[in-house]
Amino acid sequence: MKKMPGRLGSLQARDVMCPEVLVLSESMLLEEATKLLKSHKHSGAPVVNSHGKLVGTFSLRDLTGVKNPKKSDTQSYKEADSGIITAEAMAHIIESKIERETVSQRMTRNPPSVTENASLIDVARLMCSFHTHRIPVTTASSELTGIITTMDVLAALVHTADELNE
Repeated sequence: MKKMPGRLGSLQARDVMCPEVLVLSESMLLEEATKLLKSHKHSGAPVVNSHGKLVGTFSLRDLTGVKNPKKSDTQSYKEADSGIITAEAMAHIIESKIERETVSQRMTRNPPSVTENASLIDVARLMCSFHTHRIPVTTASSELTGIITTMDVLAALVHTADELNE
């Protein structure tokens, strides 16, 4: 495949990633993790082990159990993905007593990730392929160095378009 022309084609993960990342520990209780996500208004975060290595991602979809939404699950999926913990999701936590579970019991293992020199186009492709809104950025040894969200990709697209119009 041809490289995309112009600045957009030259952007790499390091150019658009946020180096300050809210992370969850794999041993954190789900109740604590959901409160932390809610307080930061995030719908998910990377999960690291005790050595700081990326081991998974955890999102409200993992909490609510909505992984691959069907048409009838669309509203539930949108609410879970918005970062808002719905009353239904909280009731599910209480009813099923999952508040005693840890993040590692619900997280998505082996999440897609990229290194800092990955092209922005490859990051966007991963997001599309895995239907995810965040891609962790790591070193070759899986140490977390940043995160790229769909908003970061969109902002890069808009800034590049604005530069062309100047």
